[in-house]
Amino acid sequence: MTKRFSLISAVVAVLAFAVPAISSASNHETQAALHDMRGNVVKDARGNCVLTNSIIPGDDCGAVAEKAGTKLAAVYFDFNKATLTKKGRTALDQLLVTIKNKKIKAVTIAGYADAIGTDSYNLTLSEKRAKTVQAYLKANGFTNSNTTVRALGKAGAGAKCKALKGEKLRACMQEDRRVDIELSGVSGK
Repeated sequence: MTKRFSLISAVVAVLAFAVPAISSASNHETQAALHDMRGNVVKDARGNCVLTNSIIPGDDCGAVAEKAGTKLAAVYFDFNKATLTKKGRTALDQLLVTIKNKKIKAVTIAGYADAIGTDSYNLTLSEKRAKTVQAYLKANGFTNSNTTVRALGKAGAGAKCKALKGEKLRACMQEDRRVDIELSGVSGK
């Protein structure tokens, strides 16, 4: 009985230290790389992972980058629309002022949709939103040869709107109808 108790105690002690480390590492990896709604790692045209924070070697992206880009702007859209609102244009104008005369290595423009509608419709709508933002930036003098446009559909939908309907539901989901602009390698010229 004593040997069995000692063996069980040893196993429990090992698991007490190993399980938190394993779960902590996998949580960090999940947060490090952006994943699409199917759980696949999102990569840009050059095969680099689109990141959300610093990564650790060995996750889905390997050691692609030490630090993610900086999210500098979020532009929100009206329900079922891909046209910029006045607030959206103002946010983009402020971004253009902020990045003026900056050297930027890469730009990711990621479009999202709320949870209303089919997956395919929301992917198309989120792509239209992202391209609208890209076109606005380009029309106002900002171009970057390493710009990636992502359509992520409902992937970022997280608004908690239970029991709401109609206009109240659409208003609650406003934060999910957006385009995030992330810049990497930002430095002064």
